[in-house]
Amino acid sequence: MLIEVEHWSGAGNRFVIVDKRQISINSQWNILVNSLCKRKNLPDAEGLLVLLEKNKNNSTCKYDFYNPDGSTGIMCGNGARCAVRHANLTDNVHLNDIELILNGCSYRAKLFDNDRVALELPLYEELRFIDSWIYVNVGSHHIVIDARSIIQSLDEFHQFDIIKFAKENLNFYREKTKIRNLNLNLAYLDDVDQSMIYLRTYENGVYDETQACGTGAVSTAVGFWRKNIIKNTTIHLMPKSQRLLIVHLKFDNNQESILGMILEGDARQDAPVTQFDIKSMKYQ
Repeated sequence: MLIEVEHWSGAGNRFVIVDKRQISINSQWNILVNSLCKRKNLPDAEGLLVLLEKNKNNSTCKYDFYNPDGSTGIMCGNGARCAVRHANLTDNVHLNDIELILNGCSYRAKLFDNDRVALELPLYEELRFIDSWIYVNVGSHHIVIDARSIIQSLDEFHQFDIIKFAKENLNFYREKTKIRNLNLNLAYLDDVDQSMIYLRTYENGVYDETQACGTGAVSTAVGFWRKNIIKNTTIHLMPKSQRLLIVHLKFDNNQESILGMILEGDARQDAPVTQFDIKSMKYQ
């Protein structure tokens, strides 16, 4: 049986999308996802989005997200933004106020004409300062490391072997936080030009560096602000893909306590629709 697969990216974070409403299969997505992410003539995808339901009348869409290793149930910021844009393009869901239900959790989003999507996130569930680094839970678990503690320049930051670093150090961070499914973010803020945070992320479930990570960007923005590393409340972050992400912090009336966050960035279809064979678990 052949199914249609769409190829998307949010700020460079690569996803495949399947519309389950159009097909009737008994296969479990957590089994198919690894093969779906190993694309033909395209770089591997970093996650799967499955469209379950959509209601144009009340601008609601429902998706599930899976990591390439089959794990699910986590928040994926860039995947969520791609889902919102996908819902808009397939059924013209209302641009200005969309409810996304992702893995059973509800989020609000708005779209802009230039393929940008702004996704509202609730206040982080937990934030801890541990030694010189930060742990943040924004629906997925992140550690944020100020790269200036181990790297001397932006050029060195771009050349740094984050995969080797993650494999050598993640068990240490897991032991400290008592959490297994950690994502590791290395963030560099230039001492001269503090208008941009440069960000690289090693993602759990992908077990590799990804081109961008939305929840990693949110965790970094919140962590750096709470630690007084930055003062601005609209925070620009440049991931490996060089496709800008912006995090807006929402505050109470006294501008003292964070109430929530907004993740803004591009979401676009990157390649034509392709066919995937369920039986052989390969692309045609």
